[in-house]
Amino acid sequence: MREDGLTVYRGIPFAAPPVGNLRWRAPQPVKPWPNIIQATAFKPACMQEGPTLPGMMETYSEDCLYLNVWTPAKTSTDKLAVMVYLYGGGNTSGSGSARLYWGDRLARKGVIIVTFNYRLGALGLLAHPELSQESSYHTSGNYSFLDVIAALKWVRDNIGAFGGDPGNVTLFGQSAGAYLGSTLMVSPLARGLFQRVIGSSGGALGKSDNPTLAQAEQIGIAYVAQFGVHSMREMRQVSADKIIAMDSRTKSPDGVNGTNRASIDGHAIPASVRALYVAGKQAHVDLLIGSNADEGVNTLGPPMDAARYAADTRARYRDFADRFLALYPARSDTEAAASQLRRQSDDTAWRAYSWAQLQARADVRQVYLYRFSTIPPFGRWPKLHAAGHGAELPYVFGFPPIELLPKYESAEKAALHARIEDRIQTYWTNFAKTGDPNGPGLPQWPAFRSSAPKLLNMGDEFAAEDLPNRPALELLDAYNRPK
Repeated sequence: MREDGLTVYRGIPFAAPPVGNLRWRAPQPVKPWPNIIQATAFKPACMQEGPTLPGMMETYSEDCLYLNVWTPAKTSTDKLAVMVYLYGGGNTSGSGSARLYWGDRLARKGVIIVTFNYRLGALGLLAHPELSQESSYHTSGNYSFLDVIAALKWVRDNIGAFGGDPGNVTLFGQSAGAYLGSTLMVSPLARGLFQRVIGSSGGALGKSDNPTLAQAEQIGIAYVAQFGVHSMREMRQVSADKIIAMDSRTKSPDGVNGTNRASIDGHAIPASVRALYVAGKQAHVDLLIGSNADEGVNTLGPPMDAARYAADTRARYRDFADRFLALYPARSDTEAAASQLRRQSDDTAWRAYSWAQLQARADVRQVYLYRFSTIPPFGRWPKLHAAGHGAELPYVFGFPPIELLPKYESAEKAALHARIEDRIQTYWTNFAKTGDPNGPGLPQWPAFRSSAPKLLNMGDEFAAEDLPNRPALELLDAYNRPK
């Protein structure tokens, strides 16, 4: 379908529907179809409680493994750079068709954009001994991770027909999508399927971000027991709606219940992600990563009072607790609330910094780090009235359109945010094309070097700066150092 100079394909299947006996199995090949499919409408998002994003309700189904393509190519021989988006949502929500993630604005910068769905929650990540026994590779869980790899293989095998270059693929993802990107870099199953990664506000660089397969299987046993079934054959007959409802009831306050985390299964994820990076065993691909100045504003739940916060800090950080309490003190409830906010934001910033540091130490020269500090003026999402988690996404994708701003703000503010949007989209697409985000008319973005680390601060003005919060970054680095 032609739309404003682009050709758009919606709802292309990249794997067989993971329903019935294919629930909790690795994605299977699509059965060939006899006629031309009409790729003109988005397919349902994967099962989730919803909405996929605030204010963006979609239809949901287990039959959800579809992708979408926006291409400016004129012929199949154009060999344009390809950008594949990995959405966030804590592995429990999100979709490749949410309005925020459409590729219409980025594609006009001369790249092909691909979005797709991957399974979520227990339907995407449940591990169980019975599932491990029946699988050909003798592990279970990580089905959503395998969905991502299946989509990337589709891109490798088919994107040339859309005018893309299968040898120039950039993954870009936010939050859980950035965790996916960092993990794909250490997966032997994904090696060679992409050449660059952009990660925003996430990264599986903590020393205990992923359970072992044995731990995940035990969580799975407890999870399945709640349904009163006696086998995974029976569990496959439970309605998807009941599974999603159970996900919602059993999820812990921090959003982690074991059924929404990838596990170290020895197959897709061979070992601790951080340990593999430390050993230099990640893919040595170009990397552009960063975080937002106020990440904790919309990712932190109700703050703990001072006493509970201090106890939680001692239980969580043990031998490092005194150092964390010195940096993030709790002499009053008000101070404890502020400390929790700073600690949450600093943890996300550390993940980007550590990811950049480890990739630069692997002699990858094209590594770039940013800090997004712009405050979006979009009243539609009131929690973004800070540089909070996800605040950069309207600029990356150009939605909501800046053109609407004069209705609510001054023409000067509209012009400022239009300039910020254009710069970010140009940096992202320049990086996808060449591995270097810099270009004519853009503030210079220095490559990250471990010996003298710099980042690009993206505020009302863009400028290269020294790292902020160095004591926090160094403390988190020490705490997460593998023993």
